[in-house]
Amino acid sequence: MSSFTDYQLGQFLAELDGCYLGLHYADPDLAGAYASELFGGSYERKYTDFSGPSNRGIKNLTSLLFAGLPTVTLTHLGGWDSKTKGNLLFIASLPSPVRVKEGGTWSLPSGALVISFAN
Repeated sequence: MSSFTDYQLGQFLAELDGCYLGLHYADPDLAGAYASELFGGSYERKYTDFSGPSNRGIKNLTSLLFAGLPTVTLTHLGGWDSKTKGNLLFIASLPSPVRVKEGGTWSLPSGALVISFAN
């Protein structure tokens, strides 16, 4: 078994100082990143900054509000390197699916998204 040092993981996480978060209604790894991303209404990806690495993890520093959404059940967040198109950097499953009604909102508080590596 191999493992990375705290130093190396810190270097890797420090490269992700910010990204665009997208909302997904299915696992983008299985369904396809573009195929599972929300569309319609006033939806658009939102930019967030991340904290510096600490204890093998980083947290979002920006509170985000996605407004004017179409009717959907959200299941995942995707981290993207661009506001449109681009490359999917990571996938985060929501703790439980979230139903949103037409014109509804979904928010992500500061510090709620943690990207980390187990010890």
